[in-house]
Amino acid sequence: MEKSLFGIDPSGKLSSSANGGKTWKALTTVPGGQPQALTAVDADHILAATMTGVYESRDGGKTFAQLAPLAS
Repeated sequence: MEKSLFGIDPSGKLSSSANGGKTWKALTTVPGGQPQALTAVDADHILAATMTGVYESRDGGKTFAQLAPLAS
């Protein structure tokens, strides 16, 4: 069984692979500017830290909501 992978480019475009990285599907652009970190808790729960805060997806990266703003 292949594992789901997620990748993000410097502009915040998120992609996923359901076959261990053989092929990739573009999903969405994470809000908040340039990404600083990305982690996938599981295939549905993704966290992304950007220039403006931390964003969370609970639908496999289709949509993101701000979880915590960047403290100034």
